[in-house]
Amino acid sequence: MSVVGDALKAMRTVLLMQEDLRVMKDAAHAQGDRLARLAEAHGALRDRVSRLEGIIEGAAMARRMPDQPRIEG
Repeated sequence: MSVVGDALKAMRTVLLMQEDLRVMKDAAHAQGDRLARLAEAHGALRDRVSRLEGIIEGAAMARRMPDQPRIEG
């Protein structure tokens, strides 16, 4: 009976480990999806900041321009 009991205990352990691995795999996929969305949001934010920097630099250049004569062709 000991051998059968040990075999059943081993099978139970394997099944529990398989379930744990499945849960971990699902969690890893969810983390990957969240990371992809975060990367997209980061790219969008970078683009917005770049545009704002351009606006600020353009405004600063415009304030400096009247001191210099304008060349028109």
